[in-house]
Amino acid sequence: MQNSNNPNDHRSAVTIFLKDQFGVPIKNLKLEIRGLGDQASHVYHAASTDARGAVQFVARKGDDLSVHVKRWTSDSMKEVARLKATLSQIKFHLTSPKTQHDLPTQTDNSAGGDYWRGTYKVKAHDNLTAIARKYHTSVDLLKHVNHLTSDVILVGQVLKVPPVQSRRSEQPAPRMPAPRGTPPTSNHDTNDHGAPTTTPPRGVPPIIFPIQTRPLNDEDGIYGTRSRDFTWAKQLNGGGHDQARFGANRSEGRKHAARDLYVKADTPIVSIAPGIVIKCEFFYCHTWQISIHHKTADGREFIALYGEVKQSSIAVRVGDPVSQGQILAVSGTLLKPNGTPLHVVGNENVSMLHFEAYSGANGFNSSSKLNGGDLPGPFHRRSDLIDSLAILQEGYRAIFLDAPPLQPAGQRIPIGQLKISEQGKAFIKGWEGVYYDETKTHTYYYDDSKGYCTVGWGHLIGESSCTANGYVAMSSKITVAEAQTLFENDVTIIEGRVKNAINVPLYQNEYDALVSLAYNMGSLSKAPSLCRKLNSGDYAGAPVEFLDIENRTRREREHDVFCLNVYNSNH
Repeated sequence: MQNSNNPNDHRSAVTIFLKDQFGVPIKNLKLEIRGLGDQASHVYHAASTDARGAVQFVARKGDDLSVHVKRWTSDSMKEVARLKATLSQIKFHLTSPKTQHDLPTQTDNSAGGDYWRGTYKVKAHDNLTAIARKYHTSVDLLKHVNHLTSDVILVGQVLKVPPVQSRRSEQPAPRMPAPRGTPPTSNHDTNDHGAPTTTPPRGVPPIIFPIQTRPLNDEDGIYGTRSRDFTWAKQLNGGGHDQARFGANRSEGRKHAARDLYVKADTPIVSIAPGIVIKCEFFYCHTWQISIHHKTADGREFIALYGEVKQSSIAVRVGDPVSQGQILAVSGTLLKPNGTPLHVVGNENVSMLHFEAYSGANGFNSSSKLNGGDLPGPFHRRSDLIDSLAILQEGYRAIFLDAPPLQPAGQRIPIGQLKISEQGKAFIKGWEGVYYDETKTHTYYYDDSKGYCTVGWGHLIGESSCTANGYVAMSSKITVAEAQTLFENDVTIIEGRVKNAINVPLYQNEYDALVSLAYNMGSLSKAPSLCRKLNSGDYAGAPVEFLDIENRTRREREHDVFCLNVYNSNH
């Protein structure tokens, strides 16, 4: 067959449609279409999407293309998809929840574009930390998008916050909804219909992020810069430092099986979804691994491996059920065989969570080996290993980007029907001092921080020293069973005081947070503003009052229990 002399035979007319998570065209979004590989510096087309959410351009047939969109926090561009111009005419449909951030928006006080951006009016006693926690974002991001040069905010000031669920009265019915949090997707088609979509956030997300702060190797984090590009969420690109990413080359031809999330030492690691612990064993360089068979609220099943955690901090055992947000352990420290720190980045020892995922195609038997040098393949892993990126991105969006609104009060439980959960009891115990003897069958009497005689988990003997009460501190003791009985009795008394102070329905985590606060203070009488706001139905404003009460670190953790359902008693 002779080669065609018609130049049009070698060209591909490409149309890219950008749609939001509701299937609505995204207008006026700045895009750049770039090449890949040797053509990475070539920009085929730079434009903003039209009324259809589309851009059109011509490329050479067979070219690999990279789609970049403008970030919502800066003027820089971010790659969201890779495509191939394979036909003379081709259309792609792209959907990404993150692109919604860039849309012309309106707020409660304006009539702008078709989309709503969240706003928050600063109240008395507010601070950026509390507001960031409420909207599952960071102080730095709030300051950036609101052009704040300091942490100072004023009562009545209106702040932009992460996008909230669309409030438009009419929305097109999503076509072919994908699991919530699906990353940007391309759909080769020759018509303008059937764009893949993502389901908008509703209630508790099926998957959350395994750490409650943004990773240090987040894009633009201290290990996510151009000079130190260890960004966890990128795909392998043959350049930069790919060691934190799935598929990166390791020694002896092995490939990296996980996504590494760089964190500060001893960062709490939480369960991303409900599940059952199927493995808890040694992993690598003095660290351990926990494997969980997860079953999400929307019906998905898979195995997540939480690697490089500190052995002594592991709070679960094989066979234990775990709830979403439950603390599993804290991040460990990689050590050489001689006990010296392992250099991870240059001469720095960086703590991290090594997060692997398995589809479950090979089953969920706890005796099945997941990793090890004797397993075949370049990863030395079980054959149903998958890249954990999509799971992590879904959890990341749920915690840091989607900012789901508080659930309506009607779904809360009347306070008279509530009892503290076992997770709530464990949270309180984690904050109360307890001193065991060598056999761990008895607990000692001791003088607490105020000099008062105490035993077990914060059970007060009297408002004077142990000596004054006829005991010898750190010598006199009771059995653990007796201490447990005292604790249960104390909790029952405190629950009665909470129910006397609060008369509105609560979620279980909200109730647990209040019981912890009252257990520490004796009652809620020292938190009148919190009680007043909560009893008036101000479920958003009330928890901010936690942050104005003494014992700051514990109050912040109780605030997280109340607002985020995250139980973290590490301190």
